[in-house]
Amino acid sequence: MKVWVRLFALLILALGLGFYQEQLKISINYLLEEGTNLSSYNEKNAIERKAWIENNRRDAPFDYYHNHTTIQWLYHFDMRQLSILKWVVTGFFLVAFCSLNITLLNTVQRGRSLTRLLMVTYAVLVSFAFLVYLSGKVTGFTNESYAFSRKILGALQSIIPAMIIWPAAQVWELTYIKNKQ
Repeated sequence: MKVWVRLFALLILALGLGFYQEQLKISINYLLEEGTNLSSYNEKNAIERKAWIENNRRDAPFDYYHNHTTIQWLYHFDMRQLSILKWVVTGFFLVAFCSLNITLLNTVQRGRSLTRLLMVTYAVLVSFAFLVYLSGKVTGFTNESYAFSRKILGALQSIIPAMIIWPAAQVWELTYIKNKQ
């Protein structure tokens, strides 16, 4: 397969995966937020939860958070399960986008593989995000630390790492080769 065709297919895959990820996370967060307004949310079945949420949906035509279709199968989860699912989804998309970034880098990079550099980047940034989140819990800045760590993990759940690492590697190689001569 030609490199450009494969690259185009990977970019389409990244867009599709990103849009589904966004819809899934918004749906989970929406149910978690709105479900707290229904004291018996956990005791209701999926049909009753959906009916209650949809009947109480705010009319905000320009606000995607309130004006979207919630993913139907999520109504089967209670609040605790939705909270756990939120973390599972984050882990899944971290792995999925790491794999996609590796594939992208292997598609565009000639010669030396950048897989190890990408894996180290993921390990360092995920660890950093986790430490930021934990430090916020300890210091009482939970909302702020969660928001910051979420930004870090959000960047890793995209093709941004490949978009940074590949050009940086090109500059590094040009600089290294130029200095070596």
